[in-house]
Amino acid sequence: MDVKVTVEVDGKVVLQDVKQVSGTLEQMEEAIDAMTRQAAGAALQGSVDAVAPPRPLFRKTAVHCDTRDTKHGP
Repeated sequence: MDVKVTVEVDGKVVLQDVKQVSGTLEQMEEAIDAMTRQAAGAALQGSVDAVAPPRPLFRKTAVHCDTRDTKHGP
């Protein structure tokens, strides 16, 4: 079967992908899942590209030098 995924951001096509999917149900699921992840990435990138600079960070940066005291043992 042919699977077609089109991603538009503000009316602009940022991804159009057509793939022939066949095989077992597991193989078809994996192929469609890969297309879905690619479409999500294209949607996010298209959304970021649509924001005029300067762009705000959409996530807070993590502090990598934090240490946590964890209890080990009984």
